[in-house]
Amino acid sequence: MLQFILRVLRFLIRRLDPPSTILNTIPPPMNTIPKEFISAYTQDNAIPVLYRYFDESSCFGKNIHNSKKDYKRVFRKLKNKTFRYYKENIQSFYKAFEKYSFKDKTVLIWGLAGCNCEAMSLWQGASEFFVVDYNSPVCEHEKITVLTHQQLTERNIQTDIAISYSSFEHDGLGRYGDPLNPNGDIEAMMSARKYLKDNGLLFLGVQEGLDCIVWNAHRIYGEKRLPLLLNGWDVLDTYLPNSLTEEDIKKVPLGRYLQPLNVLKKVL
Repeated sequence: MLQFILRVLRFLIRRLDPPSTILNTIPPPMNTIPKEFISAYTQDNAIPVLYRYFDESSCFGKNIHNSKKDYKRVFRKLKNKTFRYYKENIQSFYKAFEKYSFKDKTVLIWGLAGCNCEAMSLWQGASEFFVVDYNSPVCEHEKITVLTHQQLTERNIQTDIAISYSSFEHDGLGRYGDPLNPNGDIEAMMSARKYLKDNGLLFLGVQEGLDCIVWNAHRIYGEKRLPLLLNGWDVLDTYLPNSLTEEDIKKVPLGRYLQPLNVLKKVL
């Protein structure tokens, strides 16, 4: 319990001040699930746990810095269809762009793993962006505003589109310096509803396969956890790269996954 309290303390302090030598003395993310949380994380032991440990809190590395040059480079690759995002999964976005317009839309992006979702939205003609992350990135583009989670709560923001691709499945596992929370992913989906217009769309990509937690890397969603994650949302479309189908998701072995792009609309 003491280690858990220290990690929450590190998360709260980091929201106020940059990482410091003092913060670096606070223990890194937990490499096992605390015993008192096992039942909550595993839905009363219905979901198995595998292990693959990461420490990607801001105290242990540089934050993402997307320069103007980076955006120009990505735009060129998008135009030539040579951009790679989670390997071939970029094809799912290309398919979605054919049906769903980003032109003159406002976009909220939950978490960045590089120069990707915000660059794709810019390329598609979106007008204004908000990027939210535990470890705030630097985005050198005049249309992009970067916010911490605390700053987001202080803003009256509602956007036309939200994107979370390989983001919400990490929430509450501690990998990125976030506090441990067995329902961090469910709460993230609730937050996405709050900041999205009633007719807005959420482009969601999480790991799907057989239910499991790969601690502390990510959750994999199957028949037990996925319905909880999508509760309160209508699934309009699901896109997969190449010739893969939703039936293929059910065939992957435990610990492996596919990552479809789901287009969701909140149920009013």
